Amino acid sequence: MNKKAIVFTFIVVSLLSIVLIAFLLNLATKNSQSKLQETNVKVETINSFVKTVNTQLIPQALKSSSNRVVLSWLHHLNKTNVGLKNRGSGKFIVSNTNLNTELKDALVDAHYREGVTLYYLDYMNETDNGLVINYTLPSILNEIRDVAGDSGINFQYDNPATYTYAITQISPWEIKVEISNVGYRLNDTRNEISWVFSGRSFATILNVTNYNEPMMLVFNEREVTINKTQITDFSNINNLVSFYSRPEYREHSDAPSFLNRLQGNFTPDVNGIETVLEPNPAYFPNPSGYSNVDFEYWGYVDGCEVDDPGSPGSYISNLYLTTPHLASYIRTHDSLPNCPVT
Repeated sequence: MNKKAIVFTFIVVSLLSIVLIAFLLNLATKNSQSKLQETNVKVETINSFVKTVNTQLIPQALKSSSNRVVLSWLHHLNKTNVGLKNRGSGKFIVSNTNLNTELKDALVDAHYREGVTLYYLDYMNETDNGLVINYTLPSILNEIRDVAGDSGINFQYDNPATYTYAITQISPWEIKVEISNVGYRLNDTRNEISWVFSGRSFATILNVTNYNEPMMLVFNEREVTINKTQITDFSNINNLVSFYSRPEYREHSDAPSFLNRLQGNFTPDVNGIETVLEPNPAYFPNPSGYSNVDFEYWGYVDGCEVDDPGSPGSYISNLYLTTPHLASYIRTHDSLPNCPVT
């Protein structure tokens, strides 16, 4: 064979090898870049979903579920206290241990336990166009799991029965619901990227102005929404009349809080709220027919008749307040013989 031909053949083969190696290297580089891009997309997708879970989905799940629990408790009182109109026979949300236990049972299983009797809180379910919506925390977490699955993400959570639950009154108008010791995991379908969370805590704030006042439900079978008053000056008698005829509520530290009221507890609280019951209707259960600040009225606390500024020397018919509340509402009494009421 001609030496030139051999050399030429060698050169061609060498060039082809270089081209092939360059092609393979370029292909490998593209594959690596593609793999890296795919991984970056997965990381960004899961990171975004993790942020959404932490800042929106779980807090919203807790808010939705716990709000429904309070509504369910009130609904239970409304059903249970039919015809019960006195402090001795009225039934409230009373736990065997504390309200936190009842919160847990309601959020996890939609149950309320009164002594040895277990009630199912049917208000934790709602039917919308034939679709039953379950508001328990596990059910809502399952919905988050399904949403994650549609995005190619596995979302697993610890049994909510293992969480720690707390409900507290943090202001006259706000309730705080908190869950702690929460654990959950998120990963892609190939388990190449994963996030693991443990010991997390979440809290939500519920506004009591969204609810009916419990003592009205129990003692008077009336669904009265807790309307926060804007009145600050009660020196004008018309303001007081407007306050109790609507009715509205004001914060007052010698009154029971919303959570106290829910449990039938008359104990004064720094986060207490109160209203004055309208004096004229005959449907209040106090046999005397006299009105008062609501929690004192339900506790049958007597008071003094309230002066009528429009008619000197007379008083407002059937409206009685204790001496501290006369001062609180900037009223005086006429010191008539039937003050205090006996």
